[in-house]
Amino acid sequence: MNSVPHDCILIVDSNPDFRERLAQEFRSASYNVFTAGTGEEAFLILRRRPHQIGWLFSRAALSGLIDGWVLADEYHETHPSRPVVISAHDTRFTARGDIVLREPAVDVVSEAIWDVIGSIQPDHEIAAIDLSERRRAA
Repeated sequence: MNSVPHDCILIVDSNPDFRERLAQEFRSASYNVFTAGTGEEAFLILRRRPHQIGWLFSRAALSGLIDGWVLADEYHETHPSRPVVISAHDTRFTARGDIVLREPAVDVVSEAIWDVIGSIQPDHEIAAIDLSERRRAA
């Protein structure tokens, strides 16, 4: 498994089934995946491994003091030009170009993350297409 920083994804969601289904999809595509169920857990991961986390998905509303918007700000300290994929109650635009999805299903989040990865690293588009084909065949 490649340990290059951009091959590591942090997935933050309070729903363990959603979080693990999404994580498993990227693990099956040979990505290193960190998961967190709370904003505080995710914040610690981002603080301890800022250059290792290449991609971030977070639910906007999380229990505790740290929400997805705070996590996006922390992530942008290391990756100012990379968008975060955020699940929220309402879609909206952000000043940093983050992708905000309205309460999406796992497949929608997955496609959004693949789009972000493909826009930054075009050579990863092939992996996303192959994964989509496998998912449709399953």
